[in-house]
Amino acid sequence: MSYKRVIAIGDSFTRGDELADCPIDQSLLNKNYSEMTWPALVASDLNCEYACAAIGGKGNQWISYQTAICIQEYQSMNSLFIVNWSWFERFDYVNIDNNEWLTTHPRHENKLDHYFYRNLDSELWNVHRNLQQIHSTVALLRQHNIDFIMTCLDPLYNLNFASDRDSQCSWIKGLRKATSSLAVSREITHFDNSSFLDWSRHSGFQCGPNGHPLEAAHAAAAKYIQRTVPLLH
Repeated sequence: MSYKRVIAIGDSFTRGDELADCPIDQSLLNKNYSEMTWPALVASDLNCEYACAAIGGKGNQWISYQTAICIQEYQSMNSLFIVNWSWFERFDYVNIDNNEWLTTHPRHENKLDHYFYRNLDSELWNVHRNLQQIHSTVALLRQHNIDFIMTCLDPLYNLNFASDRDSQCSWIKGLRKATSSLAVSREITHFDNSSFLDWSRHSGFQCGPNGHPLEAAHAAAAKYIQRTVPLLH
């Protein structure tokens, strides 16, 4: 398949944090992402234009929202979308005072995030809401006849119920029923059955001080994607 443009959506791993050419200031309006990430390298090898809509620390509600925006902007350009889902524990919301997107995170040191994770957060809710977001985004991309590649950092997208002990847990029983029609694992591209981050670590690639895989990992990942994803053959 011949594409004119590759559009990547995600968080800091898609933006390319800690890569040599990635601006530290995310507020820059021009070139606020790396062109050495594996999505950018795939675009280069396909001789395509590359666009990146990624912000460090964002969760999957924002990624889903941004994908919908990009569909409206780029669907007529014979584009390949690369959607890289983040960790399920992150929760995105809109600040009602200024309509700015914000994200809760376990490492944030503020009262709101502490309250959220102490009183509202749960694995059951995280799994269900994130699978809903992934499922609806897949449906939206297909509705507009857009080719896509998806990856996911969080292993919970592929949660299994093989353990007899787990199968007797009431919340696991409920989760199995609630997510039975939200099977998204077949839509996720693996790196040898791992996420990009875990694959990079297991393969011995260097990561930066903040845990992001560096240039060698992205270069190898781009080759892996081109070798294994049927869309690119």
